[in-house]
Amino acid sequence: MKVSWNWLGQFVDLGGVSPEELASKMTFAGVEVESIDRLAKADGLVIGEILSCESHPDSDHLRVLQVDEGAKYGIHQIVCGAPNARKGLKVIVAREGAVLPSLTIEKSVIRGVESDGMCCALYELGVDRKFLSEKQCAGIEELAAEAPVGEEDVLGYLGLDDAVLNLKLLANRPDLNAMMNVAEEVGTLLDRPVKLPEFAVKKHVKTAFKVGSETKSCPSFWIREVHGLKVGPSPEWMRRILFSEGIRSIDNVVDVGNFVMLLTGQPLNMYDLDKLPRKELVVRDDCEGDFVAMDGKTYRLVKGDLVVTSAGRGMCLAGIMTSKECEVDGETANVAIEAAVFQGAAIRHTSNRLGLVSESSSRFVKGLNPSQAERVLEIASALLERLCGAVSVSESLAYDALIHEPRLIRTSYDYINRRLGTSFKNEEIASVLRKDHLGVSENGDGINVSVPAYRIDMAEGCDISEEVIRLLGYDRIASRLPSGEAHCRGLSNEQRLVVAIRRYLRGQGLDEVLTYTLVSASEKDRFDYLAGGKGYKLSNPMTADHEYVRRNVLPSLLSTAGYNAAHQIKDLAIFEVSDVDAPNEKSRRLGIVLAGEERLQGGLDLRPYDFYSIKGLFVGLMGLLGLADNRYRIERLRSDKNEFHPGRSAAVYLGKTLIAVMGALHPAALAEYGLSRGAAALELDLSAVLALKTSPEKASVPAKFPSVGRDLAFLVDEKVPYEDIRREILRSDKLIAKVDVFDVYQGANIASGKKSVALSVTILNPEKTLTDSEVSAVMEKAVATIKTRFGAEIRS
Repeated sequence: MKVSWNWLGQFVDLGGVSPEELASKMTFAGVEVESIDRLAKADGLVIGEILSCESHPDSDHLRVLQVDEGAKYGIHQIVCGAPNARKGLKVIVAREGAVLPSLTIEKSVIRGVESDGMCCALYELGVDRKFLSEKQCAGIEELAAEAPVGEEDVLGYLGLDDAVLNLKLLANRPDLNAMMNVAEEVGTLLDRPVKLPEFAVKKHVKTAFKVGSETKSCPSFWIREVHGLKVGPSPEWMRRILFSEGIRSIDNVVDVGNFVMLLTGQPLNMYDLDKLPRKELVVRDDCEGDFVAMDGKTYRLVKGDLVVTSAGRGMCLAGIMTSKECEVDGETANVAIEAAVFQGAAIRHTSNRLGLVSESSSRFVKGLNPSQAERVLEIASALLERLCGAVSVSESLAYDALIHEPRLIRTSYDYINRRLGTSFKNEEIASVLRKDHLGVSENGDGINVSVPAYRIDMAEGCDISEEVIRLLGYDRIASRLPSGEAHCRGLSNEQRLVVAIRRYLRGQGLDEVLTYTLVSASEKDRFDYLAGGKGYKLSNPMTADHEYVRRNVLPSLLSTAGYNAAHQIKDLAIFEVSDVDAPNEKSRRLGIVLAGEERLQGGLDLRPYDFYSIKGLFVGLMGLLGLADNRYRIERLRSDKNEFHPGRSAAVYLGKTLIAVMGALHPAALAEYGLSRGAAALELDLSAVLALKTSPEKASVPAKFPSVGRDLAFLVDEKVPYEDIRREILRSDKLIAKVDVFDVYQGANIASGKKSVALSVTILNPEKTLTDSEVSAVMEKAVATIKTRFGAEIRS
């Protein structure tokens, strides 16, 4: 928000206060003044009149001027190259020694002719070129014929002696987007009265115009008709105010709308009444199709965009831009003025989608006074009468579903002091609140505080206490060291394990990444093997790419891998530990993605990442957490999704609960994410794993007696997993210490639907040396088990 010092001074007496002092007071009261700018910066100026203009004897574009600088300084010769320099023109003269933003004026000789000073253009005094016409930028500034020759306060005469305070408003003070409210704030800080301007229309007439709203996103919509306007230039005082606020003057009608918005914070929109297809305006949010805006561009409307319609046709993209069909132009004589309350989220969504951000839309997004529409329309109507010669003004027409009751906050002096850690007297608190335009009344052991409508940031007792301390000063809070015994509790067991997992993976050469919790609609259901039910959807997402709260981490990690691959980083290993939230679930997940090739021996040996790469990390993690392989089981992942490779992926279960999926990616997924060199991935439910109880590792004495190995080959149905066979053999006899597979064969001499499995069985008795008969007995149990359990046929 830009605050003009001169304009502010019309409402509050700023005598004895400099812009820098006020900026300091405002900043310490929680309203940061980011910078103080000057409209123009120059000294040593005087208004002069060109008495004669002769061609330079040694140049075809320079002129030699004799300039009258008034009785004090007399006549001086100046060499000037401006094409519009001529006899009788009143000009701005920078005298010898004058300091301009880019140079200091010195007496000089230009091509043999002495020059004592410089005739100036406004941009040479620091005025931004965007506020100047092509003519002003092409030559020296042409002053009015009545400009007083010899006047030294040139910036004051031109209205350029203003300072502009740039306020950096936080989200909790949108009320300060209005000059009237800034004046109230300054009046409170300086303890000085505030005098706001009065506006009144001569007479209101009846109207048959109709207004309405068919959406909850527009709870208040007000209209006034104004007839008999004469479009023309704005008066100098209004142009100066708009200029200081960074707005270029257009004409008196448009300028009134901008002026009222700056004054009250309420954006206005004006419709050419004679161009409306019907004398009605209705706000809707279900319009679709093309919308031609006043900038001549065509925008596509979608459901959810707020549109002001007339006879079913879009007349305005609410809070953003009027249509070309009913815009106000130089021929406009009759207008309908709109003052509305639009839901900020709806305006922000449309504004961001279309890339149309303006002062008007930003005010709706930040929030504004919902109870000032009638007053704002009265100000605008009165100004149109005064400046545009309006003949008649209608009464206000309104659709208003808002409740305009005074806000009353109940609190107490004791609560305020306890919350602030202060000991302010009751009278001191009540006094500062009343200075802040809040009403204070006793109510038993508490107080009732009435809040003006424009203070939309105040809703409960904590807001009152914050208002007290920011106005009385944060230095009133006593400084003292915190008391109490310090407790060093350290990390919880789960936190220690997560730290250990991160350290382990980094030690394996993986890089940890952080990705967005919010994902797009296309990503929310990808790789959702561990997720159950639906996730959260944001009501008002900033962009379509961040619309849903994710329920899994793999899509985000794969997108990261794809992004790196597109930037020529094709070999990478990354992981992320992240919480996921859903209505019926909250858990911590570990995601790992290995893409491209693993670099071994410093890059001398390259090995493509595959299923066994990711499984090795999983097994290592389980060992790190103290989980033996009999606590979980690994099965083939059965899924009809084109995400994991059907023959190179696995699911991990704890009992009947799925806790992890892992494997090489399906070719379709590789193509989707741009991972042309292959990839493998894992997602693990860390919460489920970390919740398991584990025993401390125990030392075991190496076996004193030798083990015995036997090989076993058999035919079994091809659908029987090796892991099930291994588990049953280990259970068949406690002397079986280990089972390893060394061959799986399907093909010639093997019946269709069958496979040959060859195992190495290790048998060990820790208390004695085994005899052949004991070994044979153990093997007979193992054979009987797989025959009974799986229908296996032993091969000789």
